[in-house]
Amino acid sequence: MRTAAIRQELLTSNEENLQRRRQVLRLSALGIADFAFITLYQSGAIGRLPELPFKIFDSNKVNAAPDAYRMKAPDGAISTFLYAAGMLLATIGGTEKSGRKPAYDAALGGVVAANAAGAVYYLGDMIFKQKKVCPYCIAGAAINIASAVIMTPVVKGAVKKLFGR
Repeated sequence: MRTAAIRQELLTSNEENLQRRRQVLRLSALGIADFAFITLYQSGAIGRLPELPFKIFDSNKVNAAPDAYRMKAPDGAISTFLYAAGMLLATIGGTEKSGRKPAYDAALGGVVAANAAGAVYYLGDMIFKQKKVCPYCIAGAAINIASAVIMTPVVKGAVKKLFGR
């Protein structure tokens, strides 16, 4: 492993794919803050989420819905974990010059795609099933969809390198 080269590339490179991954890193940090707060509520560590004063909003109802616990853990904790995993995948190996493998970009694309798919699912659930909206979830969905858009060219390039298409 070329630790010094990876460190140098991460700190100073202006390589286009790294710039895109840095954008995703920033968004992931916001997502961690957002979903950590949701997780505190979903786990009972805090009693209520602060709410916007409009009838359409009910973050507490949305985040306590059975679907939010479908995977045997609060979806906020799962999202927080995925953001952290994405941050690791966005930085591992530095750049191609310092040894980054296309598989890391493909894996990062998978994490980002999973978050974006979850966001679209939960947006639909809030709007059409629960008839209430969570602004924390809307912020998370925006983060996830923006990350997917940002990463699309990087993932396409990685898949092309991995599979020659």
